[in-house]
Amino acid sequence: MKTHNFCNALTRRELLRLSSAGAVILGAKTAFPELAAAGAQASSSTDQQTTEQKLYSDLLKAWCDGMLARQVTEFRDPAFYGGLLCPSCVLIHGRCGDAVYPLLRMAHVTGEAKYLRGALLVNAWSEAQVSRADGSWVNDVTLSTWKGITVFHAISLAEALEHHGEVLDAPTRKQWTDRLARAAKFLDGFITIETGNVNYPVTATLAFVLCGRVLGDEHYIERGRKLAQEVLRQFTPDGILFGEGHPLQSVSPKGCRPVDLGYNVEESLPALALYSLLADDQRVREQVIAAMKAHMEFMLPDGAWDNSWGTRNYKWSWWGSRTSDGCPSGFMLMSKYEPKFREVARRNAELMAACTHDGLLYGGPDYHVHGDLPCIHHTFTHAKTLATVLDRASFSAETNQRLALPRDEVYGLKTFPVIGTRLAAVGPWRATVTEYDWEYVEDVQAGSGGESGGGHASGGALSLLYHRQLGPILTASMTKYAMIEISNQQQFRDAPHMTLTPRIECAGKETYTSLDDLKAALTANRTGSEIVFDAQGRMLTTGHKPIPGGDVRYHLVYRLSEGTVELAASVDTAGPAPMHLIVPVMARAAEVMEQPDPRTVKISKARGTLTVSTDAAQGFKAVPKERTFNLVPGFEAIPLQVALQPGEEVRVRLQATVRS
Repeated sequence: MKTHNFCNALTRRELLRLSSAGAVILGAKTAFPELAAAGAQASSSTDQQTTEQKLYSDLLKAWCDGMLARQVTEFRDPAFYGGLLCPSCVLIHGRCGDAVYPLLRMAHVTGEAKYLRGALLVNAWSEAQVSRADGSWVNDVTLSTWKGITVFHAISLAEALEHHGEVLDAPTRKQWTDRLARAAKFLDGFITIETGNVNYPVTATLAFVLCGRVLGDEHYIERGRKLAQEVLRQFTPDGILFGEGHPLQSVSPKGCRPVDLGYNVEESLPALALYSLLADDQRVREQVIAAMKAHMEFMLPDGAWDNSWGTRNYKWSWWGSRTSDGCPSGFMLMSKYEPKFREVARRNAELMAACTHDGLLYGGPDYHVHGDLPCIHHTFTHAKTLATVLDRASFSAETNQRLALPRDEVYGLKTFPVIGTRLAAVGPWRATVTEYDWEYVEDVQAGSGGESGGGHASGGALSLLYHRQLGPILTASMTKYAMIEISNQQQFRDAPHMTLTPRIECAGKETYTSLDDLKAALTANRTGSEIVFDAQGRMLTTGHKPIPGGDVRYHLVYRLSEGTVELAASVDTAGPAPMHLIVPVMARAAEVMEQPDPRTVKISKARGTLTVSTDAAQGFKAVPKERTFNLVPGFEAIPLQVALQPGEEVRVRLQATVRS
């Protein structure tokens, strides 16, 4: 293999000589000069970095080292050689070729041949296994033939060539450039505003402009501009990007649009932001800024994204979404227009760093402690956003100032009709309650979202409760875990797991819950410092079927005050099996639980104690000794349950005591 021989022949001295020249723009007309200038920072020495810049560079190095540690190099069979072996899925994900960009950046700035070798080998694997004659790449070797992902690999390959192509020898650089030209030609005939979910045409705006710059072809730049104008129709007046579901322009019975926060903030908006800068498209740039402000409302104080309601929240991973690219690049690039965007990027990077172990990004905060292995897909996609930050963003002088974000503030109640979701901020509590009725169906990738599958919570669910000092308390998961995209999700281990969303449940031959009624009625009222949510609906299966013999109706009330949060639940008639109010409280196994009496549970957390109590006559059901877990969004929990009798209301109260 020619590229492999070149890699072995390249000395450390030659790499250092090449990297010292700085980043250059290859075959491009600079439409936004300051981005090109910022790219020169790619070769800055680490001792000149700010603490913030070091956060990104250290994390990128850790991830690149983690990927190289899983790269198949000893086994020379071409089916495996150069691929990145996933610890959790025990396969090589077809999109691992996206790692070519972050790895080539590391080769350029460190002068270490291992990174160049890794980039060359993973690119060679990609060409051998998932490249197609029409210029596309497919999602997986066998599990998915979806070609839309060509847009993401084209972006990665173009970024690698534009910023760091000079570390390649002339034949290899020409080979990669020619391959990019074939990908651009394929995308030109493949991508429309209706291709896939909205993340594909949105990211294609960037792909076309990058291809035009690297290839020196104005046609592709103009193609990106025209597509971007169509994309503008996918924003609501308040800045929410919609189209993560089909038909893109349809509305649900409640007037909702198909929206997924994870894909929007981690893939679509960052790509559109960079497109707007490279193409100097002021109209799109203004829309991106407005959209980022709207989406920023859903960032939690710890840097997490509250995608408890999103159409594709089966990929929700607390810090973002499983197979998208990450939010830091877009928010950093647009931070000169809104300084708070820089804080968004930094908090999210800090959270991803906290979820990184052994060089890989784990799918949620408790994966590692629970013993679940990481999917390498998170790492090779999210490494790209760090590379973009370091190549394109400007870092000001060192500062310790940290700006407040919307959910840091005590603002009371906010309503987002387009997603049927309300946010509350009362004292230290942050809550999300949703009746979102857009039901997502995956019809491209392998898997099923039908009767046996699950989706995002609805029915007036309390889909998230967060405490400023104690952290996440309650959170949604899928209504029933299902492999909607079989190659892009993980399987549960043989350990206790359950739906994490607080709910009323009737589990017999069929399971009926309060999470699945898309027609449920939800109201919210603020009286003084208290906010009260009231949800009423029917007990249904994940396929929206009622209990045979007649409806069983539920009533849920959530009361938020500065001192406590109370959940009240009732049902009007009996079902075919016992009814329970189930409240899974986030708690790692290391967080000690005490039960001083049947009606009270106390959980010790790092900064205080959470006390959960009930007025149910029998108290809580016996609490399992082993923590339950859910892969979405990656938490261990204590499943507290109280029995429900028809016509009787039971309450569960949560109260926090913070250590000074």
